Parts: sequence; C-alpha cells; structure tokens
Amino acid sequence: MATMPSKNRVQPIEKHSKTTKGGESGWQSSFLPRKGGKNRMKNGHRRTGSFSSSFGASEQTESCHWIRNHVEMRECITFIPDEKRKKRKSTITSKGEDRKCKCGYLRSQHHHIAKEKSSDTKWNSLKHTATTKTNAFGELEFVGFGQRVGKFVRVNHTTEPEVVLKLMREQWQLELPNLLISVTGGAKNFYIKPRLQEVFRKGLIKAAQSTGAWIITGGTHTGVMKHVGEAVRTNAVAGRSSNKVVAIGVATWGIVHHKDELINSQGSFPAGYHLEDPPPGRAALDPNHSHFILVDDGTNEQFGKEIKLRAELEKRISEHKTRASTQAPGSSSVSIPVVLLALQGGPGTLETVYQGVSNNTPAVIVEGSGGAADILAYGFNHSLEEVVAVEGHIGKHEIVGRVDKQLEEELREKIMLEFGGNDASKLNKWTMWAVESIKKKQLLSIFEIDSRESAKNIDVAMLRALLRANKDDYQHQLKLALAWNRSDIAETDIFTADRRWKQEELADLMYSAILEDKVNFVKLFLENGVSLKDFLTVRRLQRLYSEIPQSGVLFDMLQKRLRERLSPSKTNMSRKPSTAKVSVTMDDVGHVIQSLMGEIYVPLYERNPERYKPDGDPKTLCEDPTRELFVYCVLLNRQEMARLFWEEGKEGVAAALVASNLLKSMASELENDTELSEEMSEHADKFEELALGVLNECWGEDELRTQLLLVRELYLWGELTCLRIAISGNHLNFIAHSACQALLNNIWMGKMALDTSIIRLFTCIFIPPLVPVLIYFREDQKEEETLIEPLGTEERHYSIAPGSIRRPRPVVARTKTSAGMIVDNIPEGEDLNKSMEMVVVHSSGSGLINNQQTPQVQFKEKDEEDEEDYEAPDTEEGELDFRSSGKRISALTRFYLFYDAPITTFMHNVLSYILFLCLYSVVILTQFEFNVLSVIDYILAVWIFTLFCEEIRQLITTEARSVSGKLLEYVGNYWNLFDLVNIITFITAFALRFFPGTFSAARVLYSLNLMIFFFRLLHIFYINKEMGPKLIMIARMLKDLIFFIFILIIFILAYGVASQAILYPNETRVGTVLQGIFHKSYFQIYGELFLEEIMNDGFTCEADDATAIANNTQRCPSEIGTYLVPVLLGLYMLVTNVLLLNLLIAMFGYTFEKVQENTDKIWKFQRYDLIKEYSDRPPLAPPVILFSHIFLLFRAITMGCCKKCRPGDSVMKVKLETAERKQLILWEYLNSENYLQQTRREKSQETDERVHNTQEKVDELKDLANEQDERLTRLEEQMIKSTMSLESIIQSQAWIIKSLQQNNLSAREAPPELEDTSAEKAPHPKAPLTREPTSMNLGKRPKTVKGRRRTLDGQPIQEIHQKARTSPYPMCDVNRFPVPDDKVPWEVPFSSYSPVDYTADCVLAGPPWADVDLMSMSLEERPFLMFNQLDTKFKGAVERTSFIGTYKVKEKLPLNPKGRTGMVGRGLMGRFGPNHAADPVVTRWKRDRFGNKEVHPDTSRNVLEFVAIQRRDNGLWAIPGGMVEPGENLSMTLKNEFGEEALGKLDKTEQERMDMSKKLDKLFRQGKEVFKGYSDDPRNTDNAWIETTAINYHDEEGYLMQNFTLQAGDDAGAVRWQDVDGNSPLFASHQAILKHVAGFHNAHF
Repeated sequence: MATMPSKNRVQPIEKHSKTTKGGESGWQSSFLPRKGGKNRMKNGHRRTGSFSSSFGASEQTESCHWIRNHVEMRECITFIPDEKRKKRKSTITSKGEDRKCKCGYLRSQHHHIAKEKSSDTKWNSLKHTATTKTNAFGELEFVGFGQRVGKFVRVNHTTEPEVVLKLMREQWQLELPNLLISVTGGAKNFYIKPRLQEVFRKGLIKAAQSTGAWIITGGTHTGVMKHVGEAVRTNAVAGRSSNKVVAIGVATWGIVHHKDELINSQGSFPAGYHLEDPPPGRAALDPNHSHFILVDDGTNEQFGKEIKLRAELEKRISEHKTRASTQAPGSSSVSIPVVLLALQGGPGTLETVYQGVSNNTPAVIVEGSGGAADILAYGFNHSLEEVVAVEGHIGKHEIVGRVDKQLEEELREKIMLEFGGNDASKLNKWTMWAVESIKKKQLLSIFEIDSRESAKNIDVAMLRALLRANKDDYQHQLKLALAWNRSDIAETDIFTADRRWKQEELADLMYSAILEDKVNFVKLFLENGVSLKDFLTVRRLQRLYSEIPQSGVLFDMLQKRLRERLSPSKTNMSRKPSTAKVSVTMDDVGHVIQSLMGEIYVPLYERNPERYKPDGDPKTLCEDPTRELFVYCVLLNRQEMARLFWEEGKEGVAAALVASNLLKSMASELENDTELSEEMSEHADKFEELALGVLNECWGEDELRTQLLLVRELYLWGELTCLRIAISGNHLNFIAHSACQALLNNIWMGKMALDTSIIRLFTCIFIPPLVPVLIYFREDQKEEETLIEPLGTEERHYSIAPGSIRRPRPVVARTKTSAGMIVDNIPEGEDLNKSMEMVVVHSSGSGLINNQQTPQVQFKEKDEEDEEDYEAPDTEEGELDFRSSGKRISALTRFYLFYDAPITTFMHNVLSYILFLCLYSVVILTQFEFNVLSVIDYILAVWIFTLFCEEIRQLITTEARSVSGKLLEYVGNYWNLFDLVNIITFITAFALRFFPGTFSAARVLYSLNLMIFFFRLLHIFYINKEMGPKLIMIARMLKDLIFFIFILIIFILAYGVASQAILYPNETRVGTVLQGIFHKSYFQIYGELFLEEIMNDGFTCEADDATAIANNTQRCPSEIGTYLVPVLLGLYMLVTNVLLLNLLIAMFGYTFEKVQENTDKIWKFQRYDLIKEYSDRPPLAPPVILFSHIFLLFRAITMGCCKKCRPGDSVMKVKLETAERKQLILWEYLNSENYLQQTRREKSQETDERVHNTQEKVDELKDLANEQDERLTRLEEQMIKSTMSLESIIQSQAWIIKSLQQNNLSAREAPPELEDTSAEKAPHPKAPLTREPTSMNLGKRPKTVKGRRRTLDGQPIQEIHQKARTSPYPMCDVNRFPVPDDKVPWEVPFSSYSPVDYTADCVLAGPPWADVDLMSMSLEERPFLMFNQLDTKFKGAVERTSFIGTYKVKEKLPLNPKGRTGMVGRGLMGRFGPNHAADPVVTRWKRDRFGNKEVHPDTSRNVLEFVAIQRRDNGLWAIPGGMVEPGENLSMTLKNEFGEEALGKLDKTEQERMDMSKKLDKLFRQGKEVFKGYSDDPRNTDNAWIETTAINYHDEEGYLMQNFTLQAGDDAGAVRWQDVDGNSPLFASHQAILKHVAGFHNAHF
C-alpha cells in the first residue's frame, strides 16, 4: 500500500470481533431506501473541511463502521526494485537515491515491508501485497466546482462484486437500474465533432433518464469519460428532469491524481479534491460523476487494473432484477440488461468490445467518432450477413457476419495505420479481436452519426441493440421495453405487422403496466389485442389492490379497514407490512369507496358478494373491467391512466363525477400534505370538466334523453344517479347546467306544461273543478308540436317537450317499455359489453311512464276515437313521471296529475303554513288564557303533531343506511334544525301554560316560537329566481356577522367593565352590574348614550350607596366618573361606530361581490333540496297530511316495506330495463366520443400546438434537405469515379487496338458511325421504365408513393392497390405473400413470387352465390367459365365483365387487373373474376341546433353527413352495401342492402317491410352515380376482386330521412349518421367514394 505523509499514514486497525448479523440487519433496516422519490435521503455537505454528514451523526458513524468492516484495500509489503524505470528528481533524498518498486511506489512510500527480493523477481499483486481496512471513503467535494459532491470508496481489486453492490444499494442509497450502460472508448483527450458531441450527450442522457439506467465509465477527466461527465453536467444545469443521472466511475486507485487528499481512516465527509492537470501516469477524477469506485491492487501509475472488477460488477448487476420488478412485486420480472457503448478508442476498446460480445453483451459502435469505433463500423458494414441455427436451440437462429480474407486484410491495414504495427503479434491479436467481434453481428449495432434516421436517436440505437440481441424472444424484448418504459421502441420494433400477439402472452405484461402506471404501454396493449374483459379477473383485481404503493390515502384507508377487520390481537398493526401479510379483499375496497362517497353509495362488491369473494374461482371475471381499473387509478391519483380508462369505458358522465367525488374526499383527508391535496383537487376539477363536456354534448343532441341520463339508476355506481352524485360532490357547475335545471323544472312541474302560469295554479287550487279547463299537460301539447310530414305520409309522429331536441327526429313504432322509451327487443341477460355494438339508438319523444311492457304499439291518427288513454302511474315504483306519453289524459287522471305535481304540493304547503301562522298569531294575540284551550289551540296542537310526524318520515326516508348516518344527514339540513327547535319550543310552551307560575313564561315561549316559525317562512323563497340568491347572500353575510360579533364583544366588555367600575364602584347587585356592562355598552353603539345618567345631569338617583343598595334603587354615579367616562365613551363610539361598523359594511360588500359571481350557481344547486323535498313529500298538506302518514304506515306494515324497499329509494330515480339501459349507454358513449374528438380538434388548433407542429415540419424539411445534399455529394463522387474509370477503359482500349494493329490483327472494315443520342433527337419512350432495386435497398420494402404516379415521360400510370395486399386476410390468420410496390404489375417479372392459396370454408361449402372451386382441380379438369362476358352457362347469368376493361385469363383463371395481391383463390368471395357490388351513399347536410347548415372551420365549406354502418367482422365503419346477385338489377340491390343493413329490414314484419319499401322508393327515385370501378378491398385476391357502383342519394332539406329510423341489421353491428371527412378511417375504398361525393356537392372533405 502506498504511504502518504505521516499524519495520513494508515495505522493498523484490529478487526471487530463482535460483528454480528444482527448488527448488519439493524443497519439495513435503518437505511433501506423508502418507496417514492420524495422520501429518499438527499446528499448534503459543508463547505469547510470539518466533518458533516448527509445521514446524521449516529447514522454516519454506523456507515463508517460498515464500510471499514466490509471493504478492504491493498498495500505492497514486498519491495522488488525496478531498475528499468527512471527515477524523478523529486525522489532523491538526503540519504541518496530512493529506488522504485515494481509496484510503482518508491521505497519510502512502503509503510510495511515484510521482505525484499531481487529485481529479477516478477511482481504479483496477490503474493506481494496484503489487505487491510480501507482508508479512503466518504464524500468527495470538487473544490471550485460549486455544490458538486460525489461518493467514493477505495476497494480491493479482488473484492466480491456483491459487496460493492451492497455498498451502492444500502450505503449510497442507489436504487437498482432498469438498464446498465457501460461506456468505453478513448482514454486520452481527443477531438470530437460538435454534431457528434451534441448527439452523444442528448442521446446518452435521454437513454439514462427514460429507462432509469446507470452509466458506468472509467471515471477520469479524460477521453470519453470526460464527454460523459459533460453530458451529465449539461443535463443538470438545464434542469430538464427531476431524475438525477447516476454516473459511476470505476477507476484504478494508483492512477488517481491527488489521491492523498482522499485518505482519511475515519472517512471524509467531504474530502476536498483539487482538479488539476495530472502528470504522466496519472489522471484526475471527473467532477461530473456521482459515484467513484477506486480499485486498488497495490500498484501505482499503472492503468487498467479496474477492468476485471468492473466486468464482474457489471455481470453481477445484470443478474439482478430491474428496479420496476423490485418496486412492483407482482409485475413481470426481467434481469437488468447491459449494453456497451463504444466511442473512438484504441486497442483496449477492441478488446472490450470483443470480451463484451463474447459474453453476449450487445454493443453499439458510434461510427464517425474515429479510432477503433470506425474500424469496427467499417468491418460491420462490409461484411456479409448469414442466418444460422443456434446449436442446442431448436428453431432458434442468429445473424453472424461473414468476414472474407479481403476484408480481414483491409481491417489489418486500417488497424496498422491507426495504432501502428511494429509488433506483429499485437497486430494479429488486435485484428483477431475486430474480426471475432464482427462475426457476432447480431450483437453489434452501428450508430451512424451522419445518418438521418439516427441523427437524434442514440438512445434508440442502444435500446434496439438489446432487442436485436434477443430478436427471437419477443416476450423478453417486450419485458425489456416495459422495464425501460419506452413504448415508442415497443411500438416500432416489437409490435410489427408480422407478429400477432395472443391474449395470454400480454396478460402479465398488461398487469405490470397497470401496476407501474405506464400509460403508453397500456394503450399499446389495448391496441394489440388485449381484451380488458378477458384480462381482468376478480383475483387479479384483488392483487392490484394488495400491491399498491405503501404511501398515500388509499394505503392508509385500507390499513385502517384491515385493523377494523382483524382480530383484537392484531389491532396494533403498524403502518409497515408485517411478515404475515394480510391480503386486501374487494369488500375492504368497497368499504373504502363507501367511506369516500358517503353512505348513500352501495358498493358493487357488497351487492354481489359471491362474485367478489376472496376464495372464489380465480377465473371469475369482473362485471365491468374498465370501470374497475378506472376506479383503481382514481383511488391512486393516477390521472393520466384514469383518463385512459375513462375514455375506454362507458357511462362517462357518471364515471367522471364519481372520480371527482373520490378525489375531493381524498384531498380533504390530506391535512398535512398541502401539495398533494391541491393536486387531487385539480384532478377532481378536470374530471368535473369531462362530465360537463359530455353532458353538454348530449344536451345538444337530445334534451329529453339527456334528462333521462341524469336520473337513470346506475347499477355500477352505487345505485345512484348522475344528479345525486353531483349533489353529493357539490358540483355547482354541473348542477347549474341547462340540462340539470331543465330536469329540475320538469320534476317540479310534474306532468303539467312548463309554461303553466302561477295565476292558473292558484285559481285551480282554490277552484278545483277548473283543473281540466285551465291546466295543460304535456300530452295536450302534442297537436301543437307534432312534426310536420313533408311527403304527406300516413304515419303520424308523437310530440316532444318544447325545444327538447336539436334537430327534430321522427319516432317509429317499437316495443314500448315501462319508462316509455321506444326500443328494440333485446334478449334479457345478454352481456352488455358484447352487445353494446349491436344496440341501435332511436330518438324518442315518448313520455316516461310506468306502464307495463306491451307488444308492438301501432301509432294512430290523432283524431281516431280509439286513441289509447293515459293511465296514472303506480307510485309504488317510486319513479319519475314528467315526460309526454303521447296518450290522451282522462279528466280523473288530470286531477291526480295536478295534485301529484311537486309544485302543487309546495303551494298547498305554503298556503297551509300561512294559515297556520295566522291561527298561531290569533291565539297569542287574543285567545291565550290560563288553563283554557280554545278550538284553535287544539287545531294547532294537531298541526304540530302532523309536522312532527312529517319530520319522522323525513328522517326515516333519508338516503343514509345506518341510524347514525340518517341522523347526521337529517341534522345537516339547517331547516330541519329549525323545525326541531320549533316543535320542542311549542311542546314546552304548551306544557307551561297549565301552571300558574309558568304561565307568563309560556306566553313568552309561544311568542318566540311564533317568531321562529315566521323565520321558517323564508324557506319558500328559495324556489324564486330573484329571492333565492338574496337568501344565499344573507346566509353568507350572517357568517361574517358572527365573526364580527366576537370582535365587538371584546370592545363591549372592555368599555362596559371599565365604565361600570368607574361610575358605580363596589356595586354588589349582579343584575345591575351586568346591565351596566352589556346593556348600556351595546345600545350606545346605536345612539342611546345615557348621558343624563353618566354626567348626573337631571338624573334621579340615590346619593347614599348603602341606601340605594338596600332599597334596590338607582345609585348616583361617582364624581370622577362623570368626567372620565364621557371621554371613554367618545373613544368607544369612535372605535365601534366609525371603525368596526364600517369594517362590517366593508365585509358585507366584499361578501356580496364575491358571492354575486356564483350566486346563480349556488341558488341552482340549493333549489335541488327544495325540489327533492316536495317530490318526496305526500301531496296532502298539514294537518290533513296525517292521513298520508297513516296510509304509509299501513302500507309499510302490510307490504313489508322494510324488506322490499331499501332506505334511500327516491322518486328522483328511474330504473330502466336492460334494452333501454343499453341504448342509453351506447348513446352516451357515442356523444362522449364526439366530445373527445372535438376536444382533440380544438387542441390541435391551438396556437402553441400549431407552432410546435410547424417547427417539427421545418426540422423534417431541414433534415431532408441535408440528406439530399449528401446524396448529391455522393452522386458527384460516383460520377467522378465513373469518369476516371471510363478514361482508364479508353486508354486500355487504345492500347489493345494499337497492339492489334501492330500485329496486323485489326479489322478490315471501317468502324460504324455512332447514332446521334443527343436530347434533341432522342424519342420519348412509350413504355414506363422500371428500375430494379439497388443493393442498398435489398431487404427493404419500397416506400409507397402517395398520389398519382407518373412515368419518366410525364404520363400518369395506373395506381396500385394497397389494401388488397394487407395481412392478415380478413376473418382469419392467413398472411399474404409480401409484394413490393414495384412488383405489383403482372408485366414486371417476379420470379420468387409464391402467393398463398386460400379460400374460406364458407365459400368451399358451395352456397348458391359461389362458383365451383377451380383451385382444387387440375388444369384439364377446370371448366371454361365465360370470363369477360355475361356467363349464362354456369349457375345462372353471372356478370363477369369488368368496369375497367378486359382482364387476362391464365390457366383458366382470371388475373386481377390491378396486379398481384400475394394470394390466389377466392378468399371470402364467391365468384372468380369481378364480384360486382353496389353501395348506396345516403347523405344530408349537417345542421346546428337552429337548423342551419354547419360550416367546417378549416375549409369554410358545408359539412355532409352520410349513413354509416359498423361492420361486425372488423369493426370498421363503412358505407352500406352488398353484392349484386344474379338476376338482380342495381337499383334493387341498393335498396335491399340499405334496408337490411341500415334500417333493420330483416327484423321487421311483412307489413313493415312493405311500408319501408314504399318509402325507399321515394328516397331512391333520384340518384347520382359517383363511382364505378375497381374497389381496393382487403378481400381481393389474384383471381377474385370486387368492383362496385356507388350511387349518391342526397336528402337536400332533411325531410326524406325523417321517414326512417336507423337500425343496424344483417352484417352491421351499429349504424349512425357520420360526418364526411377525409380524416375518418373507413373500410376498403369507401374513403375515395366519399371524396367523389363531397366534390359533387362542393362540401367539406
């Protein structure tokens, strides 16, 4: 070991004999890194040389103790003189020359020399050194570099890698990486191009930060290590990421310059290190590395001693699992991958790369950096690739490089020129390293600095190198990408078109992505075949909750729930999980959700315990997996992931409101974490915005359906409604929306028309027989609002509420349900998720009634005598009844509906309450006598009793489930407290009036009670739009007044006590004292100053204090008080009247302004309580309401209401049947999609986004221009080389000719004259020139040229088909033979073309619409089909002519006129040759809610809508259409296909089909042919293809299509009106057809 100056010499330290495992475990438990970046320990230091600790004093001592007990160093103990080395002048001592040992240290630097040996002895580190406890460790501060502090340790070169790794993880608090980047290269300073330097820095840091990688280098301030450090420094200065880059330097201790500054046997915290230019044989540490491992083998000034330990350490690290695997125990585990990055470098780099690839470590070679890297890149680029089988692995192949003799010699020459070649053995060894490395071609990746593709993606190059090394193991590749969180790599390099993933292959990875909150991967998995319904089992969901991070609100609440559930012996369970871990059940999760949502929320897991029990079937699926994952992400506050599942799921309004409620509740739980609480509140507001956005979209589409959406019972969301969830979450903006307010208005008015005046209501209340005459109901308005039939059809359409729909839509006869919706018959029990796409949404203007389900209801004329009467609903169901039923209302039913309306109930109660107050006032004023009760007194007593019964009913029917919850909910309403105080006060006063001594008190209580009853009258004003907001302001101002009173009391007491003591000292009468303190002080504020008394001016009083006290008379004020108290009074009045009262006015003004902005929203929110109260309240008013209470009690006893009806059942809820529910959910889902598309469109149009997109396009154009310049440069170089070659050839030819002539061997004839090939005389080629791909393009698919391609003479050529070459073939897993674009035409030779033969089984079965299978016959057996003509000889008259001309027939099989497709046979088509189809394009203009045509903002053109169907086979939207059958004309096919697919013709009765046919005849009278020709369809093959005729039927005014209701049928899964837009993906060539349609109408596309 080297010795330093005496004060720094290492003294022998005895090893501790009491180092136990317990001590180690105690150390580990104290310093295990906590989960989450916020709780991790930060490194700290002081600027001085004194000790400081980043852990604390005691923790630092333990750290030093551990390091000294586990980490060793080496020192040389055998002196072997080295005569070959020159001694420096500084080594001459006074005793003579200080010789140097072969270890590199001077003799004087050897502290302990056990023995000496002769100079011919070979020095060996293991034999001639000894180990001792390390004397250099701690923190390293680079003097002059600010706050840069790194950790360092000096270790023995034979130290076990596990010890070093343990030091890094436990003492240095480093988390395991997800990737290990080992950087190697030039150790000497070298010039690096600015472009390469920028790319290297950005790419390296991006790779490290995006994957959570460690960077390992040599750690010195030279060469490539210096560039790595500068990259780390640049990132730290820019502050681009909060993730600190971990750069670990592994260097040799003996070459460290100023290493004496690091020596301290007790540890340096920190050690000041001076960075200076080192002498030869030394190197300085790089100040930008974060950690240093200094490897000591006892030598000095000898490089490369760390290589072995570094390699072992990297290998040991690679055997551990990635950080993501350790942090998420349930995730898919993967070992830490290692990648080698080689930049520049010398022979050592060749050796490092050779050893790396020999150990199957992938390497990235940076071409263009010079040195060894360029040599390896040259060999890689010029070697041939060969795919060989891997020995011992059946079916596994690898890519190897084939290096011939010529290439090997070229590499030898380059190595000799670069590194020198004097030593032949070294040259052979270096060449061998390069050649063997190139042979491992699969492990090598070349990063070309001048390449356009890699110019900014060195990180991608490193990651792709790892994937390339595991190219046959797709599962491992995906695990690596998931560990790195690089979805971009997975999308481009793993999820390729030739690889189809199965559900079970992605299940575990999907679980890991959800658990680790990797949103982009979840999106990627969903796009590549993961079905959430099959993925999420109950057991897997339970695992997700059991493995949540051990921090946050959810973890705390689950722990609390577990403590409640466990036995008392485990109630003291700590926050940290114990070894006997208790798993979380879904019942626990439901309990947590209920605690956040309130008792009104009934958890799904509680209602279906069999499905969600812990020990159930592990394959049991969740009812709605998207909903479960959405709630899971919300509870963990994972906003982006929650947004993803919200978009994937249905019931968007309810889901967003629930998420907002959960986040608000969790934010309120975080009292100490303000930052996280604000973050959750912000996320809650975003979800409320989503709910508002979808609600607004629904409201603009169909107002009646939107109102039904708000009150529909949500089975998956606690059996609540959207309206109730919004109320419980205090969503003011949501409740203030027009949809909610219109719903409340409809509920408030009952079945009465919304425009019913108050005068008519009051008139009918006082004169009931006028109800049938004056009161109009919604059913009465149908004649006024019936939609006008433009074509005079016989069918009538029913009315809807005024202004309820954006565009009037007709209602067609369907099955009527109990809620009055018009729906199709859908089987009960059919799975919702499977049948969502099959549901058809119909516009419905029907009322919401409680009729039992009836068969098909045929609409009749309004004047028919047998029109069906409306029947009053059965109120037992407790459902809303506010929409038009379309039926006639009888006179008796009108009375029922009038008195059942909440507004009528309210008015009755108001009149009843006013009468009650009048009677109460009469009693107090005129008939209040002792022990005498009048008739009015008895009436009042009964009245109060009925009020008490009503309060009991309200308490019982509250929505809370527990008794305590009911009480809290009841007391939470301030008006209920008013009622309780009123009732209790009345009962008390009523009892006191029968006793003589308390009769006066009874009168007072009666009076106070009446006053409170008068205050209760304010409640009725909440319903008024003008008075309601004023009451809210009064309530807010009362809060300000309460706080003001506390301040005022202080001043009153201060002045009152002082004035009383001065004016009347030693007053013993308590009443007089209190009166003097409070009475006078308070009323003096309002101007009653009592100056006569205070100043004793004409005031009658008793001068003798004793007499006054004895006679209980007024005392005279003291003499000094008459002078001093007026002064105090003046100051008191100044403060109270001027200061405090003006402060109160200012507070009221501020409150008014603040509340004024939101008063309308608050009023709209609070009126819900009033409307709900009177919707639930019985129609009868007190005191006759007693009969209603008796009836309710009787029904509860006889019908067992306690078992049949749950507490909380509300009349403001609608329970829909399965079919209705599916339709409403799908309709809401479609509107959610429209809202999201609109949001994305608006975001893309934002200025910042446009600027960003423009900048990206400019950068792309710049890169393209640079690439073109480079190509031109290369072309010029090739032209020069070609010219030189031609000159050489000409000279050679001249020499040959001259030689022939000299030997008389020349030709006798004169040479022929050459033709003039100048541009003026060259004819234009008549055929397009084709060019074979060059060697540079081999193996790559040519890029598709967009638009119409042209030949060299400028003439357009035939466009090639694209979709007809896509794989896999529809409805199967068969892949086509790949056909490049330039090989599609039949005229182009394609010798290797081997198409796949495929014909579907349904076609081979021989249906009437299919030809015989020619493919299964030999050429001689095949019959001659009449191709290119009408085939009348085989299966009827089949049209086999083509719209695009005569097609070729080869071997009795037709050839696709558009060229090769990669498949022969018929696929899914029945006919060989053209299969003719017909596509009806039914369009109309898109209109806004006012009926005006909508104009697209980008093109300023009107927008068209067309009828689109969703295909069941592939889920794509398409134009309705089908094949033209033999004997069927085009118009018949168009009409039949449109009726079957878009109107559900096959599901109709025969009469309905006839009616539909007549209406279709009217629609299809006028049509415009917009397309006729070849269809680029994915079903096309070489021998069968589709040709279509598209006819456009346009409804200019929008009247024609009012005769139809869209209904999916036949092959269609869903049907809708869709915008004609060029950005919408459609099936086959339907996009091109719509482009023709839009051009014909001059519309937006």
